[in-house]
Amino acid sequence: MNNNLSGSGSGYTDDFKELTYFEMMERKDVPFKFQAIINTYISKDVDLNVKMSQHILEITKDAFSYRVYEQLKVSVRIYFKVQKKGFGGKIKEKWEHKTCSFNEFCDKYRDGVIAGNIEIEDVSISKLALMAFSV
Repeated sequence: MNNNLSGSGSGYTDDFKELTYFEMMERKDVPFKFQAIINTYISKDVDLNVKMSQHILEITKDAFSYRVYEQLKVSVRIYFKVQKKGFGGKIKEKWEHKTCSFNEFCDKYRDGVIAGNIEIEDVSISKLALMAFSV
């Protein structure tokens, strides 16, 4: 897992999901533009002392920050146990990893995270969407 918001590839991986927005604002390895988005838009919907992971579990579709995350093309990587049949008909439990869009996560998987059946592995922000987002 990546340990910062700076990264290579098509997106910024946020392994800071357990940090508060305020803590993200103070880190030098969080892109300035994302800090500006937190300060300008996200702070209007949620207290900056809330963890990002907690915020995405409680966010409503009518919240402005929900639309911000849609525009940033946020994707959430999750993992959960599934039962698969192996050779000889034995049932084994395996971990399945899935990357889904923010909308898909909120619609299909958020309740499973709240129930404790699914875990959030990381949250990614599209570099292109971040670059195109005007603050």
